[in-house]
Amino acid sequence: MTRSGRALVLAATLNAILACTAHAQTIIVRSAPPGSTIELTVNTETVGTATADSAGDARIVANMFATAGKTETDAYLYVDFCNDNRRVVIVERSGQAAPPPQGCDRRQILGLFLVRRISTLVVNAAGPNPTVLLRQGSVSLSPKRVWEPSPAGLHVFGGGGITQIRDAVGLACGNVSNCSGDDSPIGYTVGVTYWFTRYLAAEGSYTKPGDVTVQGSGDAFTFNSFLDSEIYSIYGKVGMPARRFRVYGQVGANYHRSASGTSETVEDVTVTNDDGTETVIPGGLQTFNLKNSGWGWQFAGGSEFWLLPRVAVYGEIGWTWIKGEAEDDADGEIDDRFTTMIGGIRLRLWR
Repeated sequence: MTRSGRALVLAATLNAILACTAHAQTIIVRSAPPGSTIELTVNTETVGTATADSAGDARIVANMFATAGKTETDAYLYVDFCNDNRRVVIVERSGQAAPPPQGCDRRQILGLFLVRRISTLVVNAAGPNPTVLLRQGSVSLSPKRVWEPSPAGLHVFGGGGITQIRDAVGLACGNVSNCSGDDSPIGYTVGVTYWFTRYLAAEGSYTKPGDVTVQGSGDAFTFNSFLDSEIYSIYGKVGMPARRFRVYGQVGANYHRSASGTSETVEDVTVTNDDGTETVIPGGLQTFNLKNSGWGWQFAGGSEFWLLPRVAVYGEIGWTWIKGEAEDDADGEIDDRFTTMIGGIRLRLWR
């Protein structure tokens, strides 16, 4: 019996709350003097008060439909300007309005308005002529932010990440077992993209891979090798936007320039002759340097996310084939592939 009684009390309370909510109208006053008193009068009765916040906004919830079964009414709207305070007056077409207080200036909002149980009235009390927005439903003073989709126009970008070259360490080491190197140094890239539409763009970029370094040694020698590259790229680009997110693919050509070299130190070697004497073969330092340049092709794919209308973050992975002949009539060539994994920031300059 006790549990049943509690359930009945809870149900009655919930029904009362829902009934009050269903019968309530919301009046929002905007652009009133901050800190001023806002009153709501229906016909001749004051049914609610509030205080305007620092932005001049105030909200009053009241019930105009005390009569059972009444769901809507036609009404005239007025605003009383009383020094720093404001009073909203709602007068039913068949009702009578209370006179304005002494010293108040009453101004009518022209029109006859249909007020229902779910109505929200947003009254702008700024200026000599007040206005109203009447909506059959709720109104938020902080509307939902509408994000601009992935934009077209001129963008600049910069980023950094891993730039791995496929064969540089292996070629530098050759058959030397005690040899190692870093073939995945950190590099950077900068560039500019122009999106003709949200789906089609052209791009140019400059990429500076990190320098590849190799160290090795044998029984009577040590050596150090390096590869220093830079890559200029042009792309055609296709995007697939989804609101602030865009996935893209790109394909194009590159022009690369590289400098490579090896410095080898050979120790003195002592050789024992057949007659038992020893001969010292002197060592020394040998260096070999080569410059290459040429054209190759490349492709990449990635995605970008627009944090702000003009600022995005992006990440992409790409493959760049570099192939070129030696400069300065030297003998040598390069034929290798970079794999790049880059992340960075894009900035939109203008549409």
